[in-house]
Amino acid sequence: MSKGVLFIDSLTVRYDHRVAISKISIKLDLGKFHVIMGPNGGGKTTLIRAIVGLVPYEGKIEIDGLNMKKYLKKHPIGYLAQRGAQFQSFPLTVLQVVEMGRYHFKESKAVRKKHARQYLNEVKMDSLANRSIGELSGGQQQRVLIARALATESKLMIMDEPLTGMDPRSQSKFYEMIERIKERYSLTIIISSHDVGFTTAYAENVFCINKHLVPHDEAAKLLNDPEIKKIYGSKIRLVEHHHLPSEEKEDV
Repeated sequence: MSKGVLFIDSLTVRYDHRVAISKISIKLDLGKFHVIMGPNGGGKTTLIRAIVGLVPYEGKIEIDGLNMKKYLKKHPIGYLAQRGAQFQSFPLTVLQVVEMGRYHFKESKAVRKKHARQYLNEVKMDSLANRSIGELSGGQQQRVLIARALATESKLMIMDEPLTGMDPRSQSKFYEMIERIKERYSLTIIISSHDVGFTTAYAENVFCINKHLVPHDEAAKLLNDPEIKKIYGSKIRLVEHHHLPSEEKEDV
């Protein structure tokens, strides 16, 4: 077993008799920013759910030298599922949502609130601590969920398509925030994304799946038209776009 890596070997996940992902093997260095790319239905969410222990699988997953199940017994994983309407009628404040990430610690309510505010400040949401989570925009909710993940004190944060619905400027701000907290807390970040342009600009490592592993590492950051078509289909082509500078006064 290898320490310092997330090791996946011959990973296969089935839903009834349908194969969602097949024989994926990859080794990801901990402490880096990794991005999973691929089309809808290609298996990105399934792969993430297998890593965080939400679906049964065939094959092997090891984190920092430990079998995934043993790792999860000792260490939390900061996990952000795909954004939906789950907070529309959620009867909690922003601060209470972040406090949820502290429930496995044996600490007083006062200490728990102190930590929650600390992590809200990291994502620049402390001023909205007493607002209902359902009143926030989608981008603001994502920041709150990142604060909750930070509150677990996990060293591994996994996000499933967190950029959905964000405009280019907001995406830039989001990536800049992720890079900042990654360095501050020495995190391993894994994000799934559709956006080839933003992905290659910010990620330290990219790998692509469409049920199977396609190119990864530096090869994925230099994708050309034939490789894009292999991943996304023959009707897809690359379109160059440029990143807009972020402005702190705007909310994600």
